[in-house]
Amino acid sequence: MPSRNFRFYQGSSDHDSAKPPLENQSVQRPSFLPPKSYSENASSAAGESKHPRVHTLILDLGDVLFHWSTRDLEALSPQTFHAIILSPTWSRLECGLIGEDEAIANIAEELSLDPILIQEAFTQCRKTLRVDCELVSQLTGLKEEMNGHLKVYAMTNIAKDDFARLKTTLPDWSLFDGEFTSFDAGMTKPELGYYKHVFDRIGLDDPSSAIFVDDKVDNVNAARSLGTQGIVFESPGSLLRRLRNQLLDPVARARQYMTRNAHRHTSCIENGPEFRDVFSQFLIQWELNDASILSLSPPDASAADIKAGIQQACSEARTWNYFIGNPVGTTKTLPDDVDSTAMALLAFSPPASSANPILDQIAANRHERDGLVYTYFCDKRPRVCPFVMVNVLRVFYHYNRGADVKPELEHVRRILLNRGYIDGTNVYVSAEPFLYFLSCIITANPSALELQSLGEPTITALRERVGRRGDSFAVAARVLACQKLGVWAQPDVEYLKELQECDGGWEIGWVCQFGRSRKKIGSRGVPTAWAIKALEFEAQCWNIQ
Repeated sequence: MPSRNFRFYQGSSDHDSAKPPLENQSVQRPSFLPPKSYSENASSAAGESKHPRVHTLILDLGDVLFHWSTRDLEALSPQTFHAIILSPTWSRLECGLIGEDEAIANIAEELSLDPILIQEAFTQCRKTLRVDCELVSQLTGLKEEMNGHLKVYAMTNIAKDDFARLKTTLPDWSLFDGEFTSFDAGMTKPELGYYKHVFDRIGLDDPSSAIFVDDKVDNVNAARSLGTQGIVFESPGSLLRRLRNQLLDPVARARQYMTRNAHRHTSCIENGPEFRDVFSQFLIQWELNDASILSLSPPDASAADIKAGIQQACSEARTWNYFIGNPVGTTKTLPDDVDSTAMALLAFSPPASSANPILDQIAANRHERDGLVYTYFCDKRPRVCPFVMVNVLRVFYHYNRGADVKPELEHVRRILLNRGYIDGTNVYVSAEPFLYFLSCIITANPSALELQSLGEPTITALRERVGRRGDSFAVAARVLACQKLGVWAQPDVEYLKELQECDGGWEIGWVCQFGRSRKKIGSRGVPTAWAIKALEFEAQCWNIQ
């Protein structure tokens, strides 16, 4: 499908009265990029990285891949058992300095315990030993996915006899390129010498190219002190997610996710069903400009029907209903709305001759006394939303009709200056969409002084919100807004990367909500599309620097 720019410059007279959609073109950014000293230490999001790519993974074994339980111990209490294995004497056993019989005898004397009960407790505990075969399989798959560019090593505190038990519990050790044990090294974690011993043995010249995983934070911090990246193990899912996000290209994975789910980027109600809507499609199209992954049609539509629906949106303006099909989670009927209609015009840019009658309908659909545009094309729903008004401003300026929305501009200005956006609205959950939409219209209209005057207040508002985290949609919207206006937001960029799921898409983000029930409406496609653009922009910035 042709790009928006191509459609505008075909030479058709219908397009002459509409401005080219500058909002997604490169514009001169204010000089708010981070200082060079920071950029030398920051990793890029996609493509080439400022840091060496991670090629080494060092895994703890106990309580990561192998597990045993003290819950059903009978010989000793779990508390006493843990006191035993945390004792200096047990550490000497793990260093290979003494045997188990000597260790038990010494501990029995130190803690005034019966050595027979200590031995029985270990026998009971060892019977519960199991290996997380699924995690081993997933890590093996990740290693294969890295196509020879990842080495995996085990590094564990363990006695010689216990390690022999691990070897028989896991028949296939092909995941590992080597195993390092405390009894062989004569040292235990978190002794720094143990880490240096392992690094030397595997030829790790640059520790920053390695990831160290352990369930004990002190062990991870010791590795970090020597320059490695560290992950404190919490769960298999969390580990796999973080490894994928650190080892693989986030943008390539995200684009694969969007393509794999083409025509199926649905939305869902919080703790409720999935459904199809047009608004999320318009938001995806606005940033990605890739209609091949969209669908404005019912779920049973053919590929030809889906394509025809997109082509019609490009050529003919109309009012749009939020839902594709019957409403879900709200009233039985729902009128067409201004927000969806405005975003459709921005995303697909139909000819001005077709768009102007729709803009006339929007301009005529105003509050009787305040003179502000309603959210719905329905006099029975007399609601206004300043976030929606920003999109109204965007589309009117897009078609060179900014003079028709002066009341909305002044209302939006007051909302911005008086911080009337900080708690969202009945339609939008958070403040970020308001600031994102503002950043779009500001960068799209560099010669409109009345819009440029919103720039500094918007920049100030964004700076106040950097680092506040939030859901994936809010964070992606904030990062994009900051990038458009040149506001440094590296903490949010890094957090955005953490929200990518193992399948390449971003976790669900709350795009909007129902006004009456306040139930949130979420999407994975929208935050994934927006994260792609944010991370691509970040990578370009670092490459330029």
